[in-house]
Amino acid sequence: MKILFVCGGLESGKDGVGDYTRRFCAELMRKDIEVGMLALYDSYTDFVDETSQEMYGLSIPTLRLPLHLTKQERCNIAKNWIDSNNPEWLSLQFVPYSFNIRGLPFGLGSQLKKISGTRKWHVMFHELWLGLRQNDSIKFLLIGYVQRFLVKSLIKKICIEVVHTHTQFYLHELKKLNLNPQYLPIFGNIPLIKKEGRSLYLQNNKISLINFGSIHPKAPVKQFAEEVLNYFDKKKETHPCIVFIGRSGNERENWIKEFESLGIEVVVMGELEADEISAVLQEASFGITTNPSFVIEKSGTVAAMREHGLPILIVSEDSKPKSDFNLVLANDLLQYKSGNFSELMNIKLPNTTEVKGINEIADKLLKSLSFKG
Repeated sequence: MKILFVCGGLESGKDGVGDYTRRFCAELMRKDIEVGMLALYDSYTDFVDETSQEMYGLSIPTLRLPLHLTKQERCNIAKNWIDSNNPEWLSLQFVPYSFNIRGLPFGLGSQLKKISGTRKWHVMFHELWLGLRQNDSIKFLLIGYVQRFLVKSLIKKICIEVVHTHTQFYLHELKKLNLNPQYLPIFGNIPLIKKEGRSLYLQNNKISLINFGSIHPKAPVKQFAEEVLNYFDKKKETHPCIVFIGRSGNERENWIKEFESLGIEVVVMGELEADEISAVLQEASFGITTNPSFVIEKSGTVAAMREHGLPILIVSEDSKPKSDFNLVLANDLLQYKSGNFSELMNIKLPNTTEVKGINEIADKLLKSLSFKG
C-alpha cells in the first residue's frame, strides 16, 4: 500500500497537523508502508520545494508548494508529483485554516479532484467549522455557516472512501452530513522515552501539576489556584508545584500571577527537547488542560500526558456545544468545577491508561484502508 498525505503546511514545529503527519508517516514506514507528504499551501516556503523530511532517522518524500502560486500552477505541479508517485490512497488532513488564512478554502474540493484523478481519498478531520459552541459570537456563526458549506462541497467533489476524526463530538457532527465517520484517536506529540532514575526537575515531596500546551482564556484560574492552596494546606507532608512546559501563550502570565500571589511554587520550563519533556512528564502527578471537555480528544499535548500515565485536570471555561450531545469522558479525564478540587484529588484512578499509542493507531488506519481496498 502507498499513501500520500495532503496537508496545508509542513514546516517542522510551526504546524501542528504537519508535525502529526510527519510522525504518522514515520510510523507507517516502520510497517513497510510507502508514504509521501504534500503541503498544498505552505506559508513557510517561497519556492516549490521537492525534498525529503527526516523523522526518527527516516526520510519521507515531500513536496511543499508556496502560497504565491496560481491555482492552475498549484494543481499542475501537485498532480504531476502525485502521478509520478502513483499512490493507492490520498489522505487529506483537514483543517480549514491550513488551506486558507481566513479559514475559507473556496475551491479546495475542485483542486483536490484535479490533482487526484480517480484515486481514493481518506479524510482525517482535525477541525470542522466555527459556530459549534453555545457561546459563539455572531461572527463565528456566520463564518462557520460558510465553512460548513465548503466542507459539504468538498465531500461532493472528491471520491471519499474513508472518513476519520478524533473526537466524539466531531463524529456526532459529521454524521449529520450523511458521512460514515470512524473514530481514530490522536496520538501524543511527545513519545514516551523511558529513563532511569529521577531528574532534578521535581522532588519527592511535591505534587506537580503540569501544564503542557496552549492556555486558553476564560479558564477559572483564580478559583482553581485558591482550591489548590486550600487543599494542600491540610497536607503538611506535601506541597503543590505548577509547571509550565512549552510556549503556553499570552495567558500564562495571568496563571503565574494567580499562583505566585498565593505562595504556590511556579516553574516555567519553556520549550524543551522531546526527551526532556518526556522525563518531566514521567515524574509529574497531574496534567492540566484548558481545552473544553467536548474537544479535549483533539489535543496532542493531552494525549502525550495521558500516554505518560498522567490523569488530566480539565480547567476550562464553561463552554458547551450547541448540539444535543452526550459526552462520555474517560476515567482519567477529570473535569474541574467550582468547589470540586478536593473531590478530584481523592478519586481512585486506574493503574493503567486506556490511551492508544501511535503503533495501535497506525494499525487501525491501515485496517480501515485495507477493508476499503
